[in-house]
Amino acid sequence: MEQLSLTQMARRVPAALAQTARLAWAVNRTAFTWLVCAQVLGGICTAAALAAVSRAMGPLLAGGTVEQRIGGAGWPLAAAAAMTALGALASITAGSAARRLNPGMSTIADLAMVDAHMDVELSAYDAPDFTERSEAAETGSARSGMLLQDALGFTSGLIDMVAVASVLSVVHPVLLPLLLLSVVPRGLGSVLAARLDYRLHNETIASRNIRHMMRWHLTTPKLADELRGNSMRPYAHHWYAAVCSRIDSKMVGSAPRYLAVYLTAAVVSGLFTVLTWASLGALVVGGFMAMGAAGTAIVAMRTSTAALSQLVVYGAAMFQHALYLGDYTAFIREAAEQSGPRGPQELGPPEKIRLEAATYTYPGKDTPALGPVDLTLNRGEVIALVGENGAGKSTFIRLLTSLTAPTTGTVSWDGVPTADADQRSAWRHVGLVTQSYGYWPFTARENITLGQPDPRGEEAVWDALAAVGMKETVAAYPNGLDTLLARSLWGGHEPSGGQWQRIACARAFHRKPGLLVMDEPTSAMDPRGEHMVFSGLRETKDDRITVVVTHRMENCRLADRIVVLDSGRITEQGTYEELVRLDGSFAELVRLSQDR
Repeated sequence: MEQLSLTQMARRVPAALAQTARLAWAVNRTAFTWLVCAQVLGGICTAAALAAVSRAMGPLLAGGTVEQRIGGAGWPLAAAAAMTALGALASITAGSAARRLNPGMSTIADLAMVDAHMDVELSAYDAPDFTERSEAAETGSARSGMLLQDALGFTSGLIDMVAVASVLSVVHPVLLPLLLLSVVPRGLGSVLAARLDYRLHNETIASRNIRHMMRWHLTTPKLADELRGNSMRPYAHHWYAAVCSRIDSKMVGSAPRYLAVYLTAAVVSGLFTVLTWASLGALVVGGFMAMGAAGTAIVAMRTSTAALSQLVVYGAAMFQHALYLGDYTAFIREAAEQSGPRGPQELGPPEKIRLEAATYTYPGKDTPALGPVDLTLNRGEVIALVGENGAGKSTFIRLLTSLTAPTTGTVSWDGVPTADADQRSAWRHVGLVTQSYGYWPFTARENITLGQPDPRGEEAVWDALAAVGMKETVAAYPNGLDTLLARSLWGGHEPSGGQWQRIACARAFHRKPGLLVMDEPTSAMDPRGEHMVFSGLRETKDDRITVVVTHRMENCRLADRIVVLDSGRITEQGTYEELVRLDGSFAELVRLSQDR
């Protein structure tokens, strides 16, 4: 989102045209070929029509009877009409090809953005400016749908201008530069306005992100109960209106700059237009140009004015696209640099995970959020992870599951550091239930398999649902496992909050992971559901390493070992009874949980 000079902006337009061509070629080579050929044909037709008009001007303005003049100009005029019709057909063909290409180009750009977000290292999200850069890139992605149409208008105007210039320069060499000077100020004004738009976009991007986020909170059905039940409307309206007002004031404040740019461009352009027509009149009056040539010049100048105006309008649009596409391509490039495997080694289901002096520091921070931590976890163990809010539990989970690599120290699976291995191979052996689990708008079956079915098929899905007490509930849905779990979509069904949490746990069980991590997995469940989940954990613990994050101290009794985190460091570890006898921070948390 850098500030660019006019020269830098001008250099980006050819790059934007080249990117447009690459995208269009990737979508449909046949349609793109038709589009290019139709545009070239249109330019040829424009030049041929003007040449024919030039041939007709001599007989039309010469002496003789009307019949003689029309007879002498008949064939040239017929040729001009034919070329005009053929040019119109070429324009229609180009437009039709563009309409076939536009949807695919938008999809390619959109998929690239989605893939970039899904592939980038999780730590990239923690960068302070990630949201702003992502939003700027989204704007560039959205403009890809307009890119081809504006590029088509720009190149069409450019081709027509070249065709007209070839005719006009023959009539008299002084007319073409004067005509160009009459349009250049308008083009320059449009470019300066595009730069103002871009600057304003950057200045308001943070506020627009806040507005977008807040708008979701104020309009989603998920928070409608809380908003009404807590009488939040007046304050929420005031808050949202204040953000909108901040954006509006920026936009209104920029209006004088736009006025100055457009007014200056219009005045200078008007002066050169008057000079162009005055020069034409002077050439005719002074005998330096015949009347036939003057007639040709008038037609050519009118045609070139339209072509130049088109060139200016679509050129300004291409300048804008070039700026926003710069943000888009930069984001995609930077995301690609932070994507892909960290190393060549593959990780299998872990027998042992070891953290050795492992730390993690979030981007832009000076002190580690976690560590240094030294800990070994073994298959067959159930580890309870305990600590107050902000103790580093979520960061610990990220390191353990290879979602992020440690800043210093090592996290290794069976001796292989996760910083040197393909993290995606680790994720294939991870079952993760986060506090903010997904309410995916998929069918019940897809919400369990997540597109990764077990070889046992439907039987494995029902077993996972049975393990969390949801088998009978899902079987009673209108379409069983094929019921869409999204009430907002037609025919969908919405589970309750506790049922969604059971489904999230069922997903993890269905994966049969080598490492199962569950962060507050029963916080929204009733006692029956909670009992079933924890019973399932104990019964199948030998198959994996299990880590449970919980604030319910009684749930820690099921753990073979309890690890207590405080300010990013391990302060205590042991069994429930050992830590209670130790009378440290864990014992204090137990007493607080019992003091009601």
